Amino acid sequence: MTVWKTEIEQERVDMLKTIRAAVRLKHSLAADRELNAALPVAAAAFDAAVLQGELPDPLKFTEVLGE
Repeated sequence: MTVWKTEIEQERVDMLKTIRAAVRLKHSLAADRELNAALPVAAAAFDAAVLQGELPDPLKFTEVLGE
């Protein structure tokens, strides 16, 4: 069942949705920065292992990143 919202109720819903989107964006941008630092390291480690004739397990990424 759809309920008609008053202008005030809709403004409240809009504000909360805006806050949710801002928080999600903040974390998404932080994840992008972390990936920007981690992925080149992981790709280089993978390539180096392949050049040595090894095929690293892609699920053991923490070892590749030295964690």
